[in-house]
Amino acid sequence: MTVEVEVDDLYANDNLHLQQLTKEIIRQLKDEILLTPIVKLVARGTLPQTEGKAVRVNDLRKVYN
Repeated sequence: MTVEVEVDDLYANDNLHLQQLTKEIIRQLKDEILLTPIVKLVARGTLPQTEGKAVRVNDLRKVYN
């Protein structure tokens, strides 16, 4: 599972902070859902904004027959 998280430009050049943030997000998600996700930090405004009901899950698994 990959989780994309928007981060503020304030931290864009602070690699230590970004690494700590990534580790904390992974830890909290693992504690909650019992899976270790891949966390991808992206720039603010990168993720699509939706009108109305939010799309919370994109299933990107490949189907093998």
